[in-house]
Amino acid sequence: MISLFRSAPPEPAGFTAAALLGAFESLGDNCEFGIAQRYAGADPLGLFRLSSAPIADLTHAVETRFAHYGGPDDIEVRVGAGGYLFCHSRAYGFAYHTGDMAPRTRPADILQREIRRIDYLKQRLLADLAEGEKILVRKGPPGETDEAVRRLLAALRAIGPVTLLRVCEAEADRPPGPVAWRGEGLMQGALPRFAPYAAATDADIEGWLAVCGRAYALRHSLVAPPDLAPAGPPLLDAPGTTRHVLPAAAPDPGLLVGPRPVTGLRPNRLHVVSAEIRLPEDFPGIRAALAVVDSPAHARSEADPARRGTWQTVYTAIKTRKRQTEAEFGLMLAGPAGTAAEARRWRVTEGCLPGLA
Repeated sequence: MISLFRSAPPEPAGFTAAALLGAFESLGDNCEFGIAQRYAGADPLGLFRLSSAPIADLTHAVETRFAHYGGPDDIEVRVGAGGYLFCHSRAYGFAYHTGDMAPRTRPADILQREIRRIDYLKQRLLADLAEGEKILVRKGPPGETDEAVRRLLAALRAIGPVTLLRVCEAEADRPPGPVAWRGEGLMQGALPRFAPYAAATDADIEGWLAVCGRAYALRHSLVAPPDLAPAGPPLLDAPGTTRHVLPAAAPDPGLLVGPRPVTGLRPNRLHVVSAEIRLPEDFPGIRAALAVVDSPAHARSEADPARRGTWQTVYTAIKTRKRQTEAEFGLMLAGPAGTAAEARRWRVTEGCLPGLA
C-alpha cells in the first residue's frame, strides 16, 4: 500500500544549538542574550532573561538575596511604547516586557500575576546559584568596569560555586578572540557586535553560539567547542542558479520574487531557508533577503547591498505553527523596477542556522 502521508525527517541527534545556549542563564544587561536563546530554539525560564538589569542594582539585589525585588510595594506594570506592557521595579532599574498589550490588557489585571512570577523565578535563580551548574552570562555594556563585574561575581559566589561569563563587544576591525579565565569563576569573551539597544531583536546568533561554545568548552575542560548536531537531510535542496528580477518598483520591505513551495515541515519547530545570492555590480536596490510567506522571521541574515559581484550566504529562520507542514518562500527584493539578483544552492532544513539543528 502506498502511504498518502509524507513521513517526517528523523529527529536530529547530538548537541543542538538549543542545548548549548540552554546551558547558560542571562544576568542582563538587556534582553539580547535571551533573544539569542530564542533564536536557537531555547526558551528557558529566567529572572533576568528578558530584563534590563543595571549592574549596581543587580549586585545589590544578589547581595540581599532579592529581598527587595518583586513585592507589592516594588512592582508596577506600565504602558510603554507601542502599547506594550512592561513590568518595572521601583527599588531597582529592572524592567521587562510582560508579553501583553494595552488596551486589550489593563496593567492592574496582570500585576498579581507578575508578582507571583517574580517570586517564583527569584527562588529558582537562588537554587540555581547554590547548585552552580549553569554558566551565568553578563553582557557588558560600554563603561561597565572590571571592578563592578568582580563585585557582582563575589555576591554570586557567596551563594554558590557559580561561573560567570562576561561578554564584551569586540573592538572595531578586530576579531573577538578566545574566551579566557579572568580569575576563579570568571570567564571573559567577546562578540563581533552587540545588537542596538533600540533593536535588541537584531541579536547576532552566530556570534552568541561561537562565544558560548568556547565558554562551554573552557568550563568543561574540552579541547574544542562541542560540535553542534547537523540539521539532518534537507527538505529541499536546489543547487541551480536562477536570476530574479523585480517586475515593478518595490519599496522596503520589498516584493517576493521566484516563490517556491516546500513540504514535509514539522509543526512547532525551527526551520531555516538558506541560499547564496550574488548582486550585480550595478545593483540599484536597497534590500535582498529571503522570506517565508505568512511566517515572521525568527532570525535572519540579509544580503549586504555593498557586496556586489560576489556570492554571499543569506538565510531566514522561522518557527512553524502548531499544525504547519508546508510553506512558500522566495527572494525578497526592494528597489526600482528591474532590480535583479542571482540565487543558487537553495536549502530548507530543520534548525536555526544553515547546517545547524
